[in-house]
Amino acid sequence: MTFVDPKFWLALVVGLLLAYGGGRWEQHRADAAKYEAEHTKAALSATVDQVKAVDAARLEEQRRTTAQTEIANAATKDLALARADAGAAADAAGQLRQRVDQLLAAARAAKDTGTAGGGQDKPSGDPLDVLVDVLGRSDKTSGILADYADQIKIAGLACERSYDALDGK
Repeated sequence: MTFVDPKFWLALVVGLLLAYGGGRWEQHRADAAKYEAEHTKAALSATVDQVKAVDAARLEEQRRTTAQTEIANAATKDLALARADAGAAADAAGQLRQRVDQLLAAARAAKDTGTAGGGQDKPSGDPLDVLVDVLGRSDKTSGILADYADQIKIAGLACERSYDALDGK
């Protein structure tokens, strides 16, 4: 076998091609393993980021839920306090009405004894009766409006606190 022999050159070329192909095959396997490792690492990193985002969202949801619950409890407590105050005011108004009724009865008794000798009948539409009736209705209406105003104020403040709690203020 000499250098001029075509079998020699053929064997040399086939050997070189096999060596080159084997090297390329090994490089391809190394590159594929590296790509797969990078892909797995990126997927794992994305999953970890997603889990962290979900945990953060859950914590925020829990914070908001806790804040909303506290605000609702405070509003309920404020409403109960307002109703207790309204009850105390209604009791005071009742006592005042009783005192007015006593004074009215005393005034009528004094008026009746003063006019008993004159023989006049009691006039209908006594101004004192009208005044007591107007004041009684006004007091009742004021109590209803005050109760409604208290409820609206407490609900508005609770709504405002609730909105602020959503922003994390």
